[in-house]
Amino acid sequence: MVEREVRVPKEIIAWNGELPQPQSDRRKLDEAVRETVERLNHAKRPLILVGIESYRFKAAREIVALVERTGLPCCASVLAKGAFPMTHPQYMGVYLGAISPPRIRKRVEDADLIIALGMLLTDIESGGRAPSEALRDRSIWAADNRVNVSFHTYTNVTLKEFVGGLLRANLKTHREKVAYSDNLGKPTAKLDRHIRVADILREINYFLSGRKKMMVVTESGDSLFGGLDIKVGNGGLYLAQGFYASMGFAIPGALGAQIGTGLRPLVLTGDGGFQMTGVEIIHAPRHGCNPIVILVNNSGWGIFRPVARQQHLLTLPSLRYSDLAMLWGGVGIRVQTVAELRRALEKAAQSSAFVIIEVMTGYRDLSPISIKYIRASAKRALKSAKP
Repeated sequence: MVEREVRVPKEIIAWNGELPQPQSDRRKLDEAVRETVERLNHAKRPLILVGIESYRFKAAREIVALVERTGLPCCASVLAKGAFPMTHPQYMGVYLGAISPPRIRKRVEDADLIIALGMLLTDIESGGRAPSEALRDRSIWAADNRVNVSFHTYTNVTLKEFVGGLLRANLKTHREKVAYSDNLGKPTAKLDRHIRVADILREINYFLSGRKKMMVVTESGDSLFGGLDIKVGNGGLYLAQGFYASMGFAIPGALGAQIGTGLRPLVLTGDGGFQMTGVEIIHAPRHGCNPIVILVNNSGWGIFRPVARQQHLLTLPSLRYSDLAMLWGGVGIRVQTVAELRRALEKAAQSSAFVIIEVMTGYRDLSPISIKYIRASAKRALKSAKP
């Protein structure tokens, strides 16, 4: 059946890929907008949280306009990283509940009104905790084709039409100095010391800051968490897959994304994820793809080491991935220090071939967010275990 011709209906050939969008109940929409505007115009320190539905339902452009119109600070949720421009002057960074960067956490907790647009009420969006009921009395949640204004619920109200209604309303303008925050801290002054995962993330940000239209693709595991601190701007894109069942997504995903967009990908992956599907990179040359792969080699499934009892099950053979890159038709570089990674990235930028930069890290080294997440989870487990 592989070579059998299939007749495709003309309406499918002509289809632009748009899916039908549900329509709002106009009466409910108008009332939800009216009540939201009243609350928003009386608030002293409101804030906007952007969720993944802003991207799924094509409301991202309208939400940017709303942020600019109101002058409010804005944070993205974990699943929505990349849905709001990361270099926007009103963007604070990624909100991850109690394990957010201190400045972001304080600003969210100090807000007298939170406008959550397309943000799902899940534990991953709130740092591993169940969504706090304490926020209900000072929050407005627009998601799943409904709007909750504190304890009032308006069903059959779509996110895009709700934001559009807010844009047409008479909204108060706020003025607030907004600063971007992450979990990386200050860079090291000792560029010749052994590299850590936090150093890798800082060097990626330094590398991306001077380049336009690059895409970042992060693998599952520690790369997914660490990627939350990567800042992509200048017309670039950010792609990640937040489910462990999709581990191995990054390399083939990056190839497809480059074919589809023309943007050069920078891929962040661990050795565990790379061993699953990383060999797919051999298809890069024939498709004209040249991703820059930063492969964090800690000889195993690093993110599980702090919590697993049988450590021997997490160990992987440490292949020389940089040597494999050359055998596969690309460029391979192995690095162990910050200075070596910085030089390797500059060399990769000049290469027309794909590049694998194999970064040798400590056996138990993880990204700052993974460390915070695991510690918070351990505290909750101990607390729940007490009689």
